[in-house]
Amino acid sequence: MTLLAIRGALLSFVAAACASGAHAQLLAHDGFGNGPLANLDGSTGGTGWTMTWVDVGTDPTAVHGVGLSYPGLDTTPGAAITPVATGTWPSTIYQRTFSPPPAGTRSIFVAFLLRDDASQGIWGGLSFGQYPYEMTVGSPPGMYTYGLMTSHGLGSLTNRPLVAGQTVLVVVEIRSNAPAPGVTYRMFLDPVIGAPQPANAAATFALAQVSGLPSGLALDNGTGFTTDELRVGTTWASVLPAQASSWRDLGFAKPGVNGAPQLLGTGALQANTACGVTLANGCPSSIGLLILGTQIQNAPFLGGVLVPDVAATVPLATDAAGATTLVALWPAGIPPGLQLCCQLWIADGAATFGLSASNGLQGTSR
Repeated sequence: MTLLAIRGALLSFVAAACASGAHAQLLAHDGFGNGPLANLDGSTGGTGWTMTWVDVGTDPTAVHGVGLSYPGLDTTPGAAITPVATGTWPSTIYQRTFSPPPAGTRSIFVAFLLRDDASQGIWGGLSFGQYPYEMTVGSPPGMYTYGLMTSHGLGSLTNRPLVAGQTVLVVVEIRSNAPAPGVTYRMFLDPVIGAPQPANAAATFALAQVSGLPSGLALDNGTGFTTDELRVGTTWASVLPAQASSWRDLGFAKPGVNGAPQLLGTGALQANTACGVTLANGCPSSIGLLILGTQIQNAPFLGGVLVPDVAATVPLATDAAGATTLVALWPAGIPPGLQLCCQLWIADGAATFGLSASNGLQGTSR
């Protein structure tokens, strides 16, 4: 059987909505993906909020851009961008309330990404509560470092300075002191996604004058900051979801001279990012055909299983080690949730019918 027939590599994709179940412990999330908006005021973006964003400051924050990212954290396109403003005391303050936690909840966790864009940010982050016990979490006014500070100047600072262009993941636990009065704020910087909550916080401050956990927050920047991926939840893990893998191994490899050929997917399937497939354990110095489809069919085929439906094929050749790689940019305009299925069949004299096959592989666009 010959594998030299080549069909065009143009794929016709059909969008498939990918519904994701909400995490039961996540109260609210806004990834600012509903832009472009000239002003965050009135935005209904995100889930779990009980009101729109309400502008109570003097300078606007817009919603646009590609968004911030952090290693291993699940993120979405778009961000809340507060440009540098002029004036004696410029500020951007937007308030919003979130879904209440279950009765008996002792702690809430809030996570967000923050970037100083111009080394001119007077302060940046989130604030909770009201004067005189309003708490700023991030970079408090006039400090140019990360920490916690109340509106009357008391707090706890870290030795982590603001750095222009640097994205920082900020997480705060707000814990009830009951039966003692008040709450305690514990701030963490750049935690490892997937790891447990660290025992030691970067900054800690207790407010005995505050009764109960907050029911809302404010995006509170002194201009010149980008804020993104704001999450409120009842557990550490709920506000730090790991980035979902774009690739899934579907199995059904057909062994050949080097055993079972292994096909691996690389890269997140996001617009204009490099992604591809890499084969190992194939027949050395051979030819193959990459089968591409949008459905899984798992049909019996020449002593093996043809995993994808056949929408297109791409010819490939293996090197002396039995490996090959195909890399390209994932095109813009592909809707999130679209699934691409692939499998590589290889001319292999040691396999039945002269053909070995890799495992099937499914990629999901993000």
